[in-house]
Amino acid sequence: MKRSLQGKLIFSYLVVALITVLVVSALIRLTSGQSLMNLVVEQQTASLKEAVQTYYAANGSLDDFIEYYTQFNPGGAPNSAQQPGNPPQQQQPNQSHDIRGLHGLVDTQYRALLPTLGYDVGQIVPADKVQNAVAVEVDGKTVAWILPDTKFQFKLNSEEELFLQRTTLAIGLAALAGVLVAVGMGFFLSRRLIKPIRRLTQASQALSSGDLQQQVPVTSQDELGQLTTTFNTMSADLFKADQQRKRMTADITHDLSTPLQIISGYIEMLEGGEVTLTPKRIEIIKTEIEHLRRLVGDLTTLSQVEAGGLEIQLAPVQLPDLLERVYLAYQPIAARQGVEIKLDCAQELPVIRIDEGRMLQVLKNLVENALRYTPQGGEIRLGAELQADHIQISVRDSGAGIDAEDLPYVFDRFYRADKSRGGSSGKMGLGLAICKALVTAQGGTISAESAGKDQGTTMTLTFSIASGG
Repeated sequence: MKRSLQGKLIFSYLVVALITVLVVSALIRLTSGQSLMNLVVEQQTASLKEAVQTYYAANGSLDDFIEYYTQFNPGGAPNSAQQPGNPPQQQQPNQSHDIRGLHGLVDTQYRALLPTLGYDVGQIVPADKVQNAVAVEVDGKTVAWILPDTKFQFKLNSEEELFLQRTTLAIGLAALAGVLVAVGMGFFLSRRLIKPIRRLTQASQALSSGDLQQQVPVTSQDELGQLTTTFNTMSADLFKADQQRKRMTADITHDLSTPLQIISGYIEMLEGGEVTLTPKRIEIIKTEIEHLRRLVGDLTTLSQVEAGGLEIQLAPVQLPDLLERVYLAYQPIAARQGVEIKLDCAQELPVIRIDEGRMLQVLKNLVENALRYTPQGGEIRLGAELQADHIQISVRDSGAGIDAEDLPYVFDRFYRADKSRGGSSGKMGLGLAICKALVTAQGGTISAESAGKDQGTTMTLTFSIASGG
């Protein structure tokens, strides 16, 4: 039979409550009887001590104490018919006087003042039997010893037995109440505990069915709350990845189908004799083939970086020389577009360890992006500077800029370039994704900054000098 988690929790609460109640009840029942007997012994000892002190103070000795004590009321006050210091009256002694819990009374010479441990009044009680005795003092002087029953070999009277019975009944009622409260608390706590788990279960089932937009309310800050937060993050990441996958499929289909349609169209026309193969048409076909080759190459590069299969050869590199090469390569292109490109790099920068070829690929991609989005009369500034224990390389332009809503996504591999800054592969937007992958593979970071549309963009690469050579 399948049991729910709520049933298991309630059952566990009930078991714990029962065990606790049974143990506590047993301990209280055992200790209550012991405590009651201790109380009887203490009361009897106190009563006898009071009688001895009263008699000794009045008579100066304990001679004939038994005659006085037999007239001593159980309540602890001497009988009015026999006061200390008065001659004994001829009356029947009160033999019913309760001395339960006491073995007897001896004087300082161990003579029995009351029947003690089988010894009659006046007989000497052996010293080895006078143990755990309680001293009776008058004016700081010990005048007698009381022998309490430390083994509790006496019986409780009817009133004391009734008290124990009532105590046992109270313990039983308390145990029953404790069990009922435990069951009630079990229902309450288990419902509170199970509710978020059921929400997570339902959301997980929906997630497995393909509904990736699942967000569960976080109702606590404990482990369940952390689990719910993690689930929400995972669900959001899955949804984002699914959206990227769908965009990837659409973009790849578009970027592959367009050049393929152009190439296949020319081939069909050539086969039908509609056109002839001219150098211009061959150049168009070669351009489309090159576009396909670059697209496949970019995808392959990204896959290799993610799989850790891309070979990165780190070596000491002088940044000023590297940036100058990029500057000289793109200066003529920028001049033809009416864009001014500037080099702003100090010559005394420390050497850093990077892959020179891969870094050239990154910088060329960033400069090409800047040229693509910088209008005539604009400016591109290529620079590097030392910041504490880091070196920052920047490509800054005065071009179209990037909207604030697009900035967090410009390095996503499938973020469409018609919404933001794209790369060298058309609408696929793989250029910046490749830049990020290559920079990360070399131990650096890359970030984008822009004040908004038509406010220009700055791409910043950061490398630690600690990794320098």
